[in-house]
Amino acid sequence: MSRYRSQVREVINRNTVVSLALAQGYNAFLPVYDGGVDFILYRESDGIVRKVQLKGRWTIDRKYLGRDIWIAFPIGTDWYLMPHDEMVASANADGTTKSASWTEGGSYSRPHPSRAIAAACASYRFAAVADVAAEAITDAGIEARGS
Repeated sequence: MSRYRSQVREVINRNTVVSLALAQGYNAFLPVYDGGVDFILYRESDGIVRKVQLKGRWTIDRKYLGRDIWIAFPIGTDWYLMPHDEMVASANADGTTKSASWTEGGSYSRPHPSRAIAAACASYRFAAVADVAAEAITDAGIEARGS
């Protein structure tokens, strides 16, 4: 994938995740400097703050350990927002952290996580993009095309 296409994909993915978070009452903020945080989600109603690192697949990396970073990633067509350190705990339980990628390289990623890891991610799944879009259309009083 060319650098341009990669940057476009990142913008599309960021906008997708931000849209899903907006549907849950969050607002999004872009840091001036990316020190491991791509954007920040804040929900005023309860004060929750999420420092988000956006990934194109399930990813763990030692540089995020202990920093309260949440990883946004897709599995199939669903998007997830999960605490990085919980992802590492799931990887420990499933044996993923015994891989050379993790032990020698300090990171590990996979487009299709194991069933055990996918199950650990389940409670962090956002609503389906199509459902959020349909709700936005309904809320706006717009009639969907083809109806």
